[in-house]
Amino acid sequence: MQTVTDTHRTGAESADRYFDYADQSFGECRQRLISYLVKLNHALNDGLPDLSHALLTRFCDSLVDYLSAGHFRIFQRLSVPGHAYVLIEATTQAGVAFNDRFGNGVEAPIPEVKEALERIARALSARFELEDQLLYAEPH
Repeated sequence: MQTVTDTHRTGAESADRYFDYADQSFGECRQRLISYLVKLNHALNDGLPDLSHALLTRFCDSLVDYLSAGHFRIFQRLSVPGHAYVLIEATTQAGVAFNDRFGNGVEAPIPEVKEALERIARALSARFELEDQLLYAEPH
C-alpha cells in the first residue's frame, strides 16, 4: 500500500526526471543551433551559395525549434525576473524576424545574410549567458 509520502515522492521524482529531460533536450537543441550557425558562417565566408542556402534553411528551422523549446520547456517553469524577460523577449522577436526574412526558401544576397547572421549571433550569445544564469541559479 502506498502512503501519501510515497505518492508525493514518486510524483516529485517524475517531475525531476521530466525537468532533467527538458534541460537535456533544450541543451541539445541549443547545440544544434550553434552547430548550424558555425557551419553557415563558414559556408558564407567561403562563398558557397548552394551550401549556404541549405544551411540557412536548417539554421532557421533550428532557431524556431530552439525559441519554442525555451518557451515551452524551460521558461514556463522558471521565475524569470523582469529585466531577464525583456532580453528573452527581444531575442525571441529578433529570431522570429530573422526566420521571417530568411527562412522562407527565397535566396537572399550573401552580404545581407552575413550581416543579419552576425546580429542574431550576438543576440543569441547574450541570451545563452542569461539562460545559463537562470537555469543554474533556479532550483527545479
